[in-house]
Amino acid sequence: MNSPRYLNLFKIALPAAGVSSILHRLSAVAIFVLSLPMMALLVFALSSKNNYSLFLIIYENPFFKIIFTIFITAIFYHFVSGLRHLVMDFGYWETLRAGRLSAISTFFATAFFLIIFLMLTW
Repeated sequence: MNSPRYLNLFKIALPAAGVSSILHRLSAVAIFVLSLPMMALLVFALSSKNNYSLFLIIYENPFFKIIFTIFITAIFYHFVSGLRHLVMDFGYWETLRAGRLSAISTFFATAFFLIIFLMLTW
């Protein structure tokens, strides 16, 4: 049996459904990693007026805004992709064409939500 000895993952052309599945998993990791710091900041901001004022100063930092945007984007993407996977679990969108179209629509829906979020926060 000739199994591949060297596998370059950057040279493999994944279909849109494969990219969507990998991004769904990466968004779950991002949510897991960023949830604790974001919840800690939320508790901190809601504990007093002074802490809320300090949080507003922290939020104006571009680095924090980027991290927060990544967190919200991961939540949006994971939600929309999760709905896609639930529909597929019920037996719909299981053909190659429907899987590709639903994956692409997941990308567009997330981009739509992200644009609205960016307009509201930046």
